[in-house]
Amino acid sequence: MSQLRHSTPTGAVDRLLPLWETDIFVGLFRTAFIIAFVVAGTFSPFDPQVHAFVWGLLILATVFTTALFLTLAWVRPLPHQRLIALAIDLLLVSAAIRLIGPGQQQSLFQIYYIIVLIGAIWFQLVGSLCTAAAALVLFTAVRYAATYPTALSNVASDVLWDQGAVFLFLIALIGGFLVRALDRQYRATAQFTHELQLARTVQDTILSASLPQLPGWQVALRFEPARWVGGDLYEVAELPDGQYLICLGDMPGKSAYGLVHLSLIYSQIRGAALAGLPPAAIANRVNQTVYDVLQPYSYAPLFISMLQPDTGKLTFVSCGHYPPVLLRANNSYQELSSDGIVIGGRPDTNYQQREIQIEPGDLLICYTDGITEPRNRAGEQFGVERVVQVARSIEAAGGSIEEISDEILRQSHKFSTEWDRDDATLILLRREPSNISQ
Repeated sequence: MSQLRHSTPTGAVDRLLPLWETDIFVGLFRTAFIIAFVVAGTFSPFDPQVHAFVWGLLILATVFTTALFLTLAWVRPLPHQRLIALAIDLLLVSAAIRLIGPGQQQSLFQIYYIIVLIGAIWFQLVGSLCTAAAALVLFTAVRYAATYPTALSNVASDVLWDQGAVFLFLIALIGGFLVRALDRQYRATAQFTHELQLARTVQDTILSASLPQLPGWQVALRFEPARWVGGDLYEVAELPDGQYLICLGDMPGKSAYGLVHLSLIYSQIRGAALAGLPPAAIANRVNQTVYDVLQPYSYAPLFISMLQPDTGKLTFVSCGHYPPVLLRANNSYQELSSDGIVIGGRPDTNYQQREIQIEPGDLLICYTDGITEPRNRAGEQFGVERVVQVARSIEAAGGSIEEISDEILRQSHKFSTEWDRDDATLILLRREPSNISQ
């Protein structure tokens, strides 16, 4: 029985809000604006000073806002809805300024600032400047209507210097340029995210899409990249001679940079294994081939092994990688290490392989540092001892190999207080007892 599980990256969430959410914000703001003045009695239907135009405008704004929410729910925007929204909001504020009286006009004038910023968000610099100009014209007209027969030139001068119209255009300029800069940053981020998604596709193509069926064995694999593109390498594959290649690595770089090294080393391991080389010879060839590419700053811890499923003999070489743990059926365990250094450490390394016998009922746990290195608040690492404890507790409860791998990951996550986790990969193999082996 075999099971493979890939998890989505935990550190690759796009935190930029969709632009359509601003339509909801503006719609809610307009609704609150209408309700506030109606409830306050400013637009009371019994007030003889309320003109039909103002009530018509309120009805139009209400109908438009209702239609806006309905179309957003259906994901079908209204034609020119943002231009219409800016026009209606400017008219609403201007009408309120006309009716509220001279004493409070300045407080309502500041609402124009919000509308100008919305214009900048929707239409960038041109939109913010046009919205500011429209607000200034409407406010001047309202003041002129309220102070008639005062000369229009005097009203315009008062609006420009005493009511803050200069600041209105200043906000329009600043908002427009800020939105333009944010838009450029968003486009760059979107392009980068797209490239990472392509790199993740390449990685998924490189790494195994399914696990082979090993008669008499249970196999499970868990892979959790910390970002869009992980730095861990793994392989469980049947070879032409009937053996199974089992390897695990932790590549430098958790991005497209590490993917280049991952693809190179993966292809070298696969090629050497298919050529019939044993683990030590594979490690020597890989090291000699990629040494110059990894220099001067990169390296690659690897664990390379070959399993004979019928006999349970495992031949392995450890190249600076965390040694896998073999849990014996008699409750003892041992770590599989051959004392080799990382790939890319020295050009003249001569790796030596070792052999071990996996007996019926034994469980092999191969892991990367994302499993054992997370620390708690006291600075303690999760460590291999806790991995063994978790595995033993699930085994004692009769749990499956999938439940063991899931619980190891869960406990490792729960143990850690670190926000920036490393890639986490687990390969588990259990040899079934002789009486149930297939």
